[in-house]
Amino acid sequence: MTTLDPQVVQAILALLEEAQGDWEYTGEIGIDTRFVADLGLESLEIVILSTMVQQQFGKLPFPQFFEEIGQRPVDQRDLTVAELAMFVCEHRQPKQLEV
Repeated sequence: MTTLDPQVVQAILALLEEAQGDWEYTGEIGIDTRFVADLGLESLEIVILSTMVQQQFGKLPFPQFFEEIGQRPVDQRDLTVAELAMFVCEHRQPKQLEV
């Protein structure tokens, strides 16, 4: 079972705080922050965020992830910081050791 890596959480929070200036949301962003209900993000902004995450953690299977979210009941389709962090932890590629 994959565990939630605090470094991944911190990296995602840092990305969100960096991008926060482009959004109307001025509150604090934490692990339970929801992307649509709390931050007011639209689908294009979530795609941009996923690109930023991939730049930091490498290629991730976002199409399948978004498809799974789309299969949820409508009231459960919002994504939290914790869910995104867990997705990254489950699917990131191990860092290659440089020799």
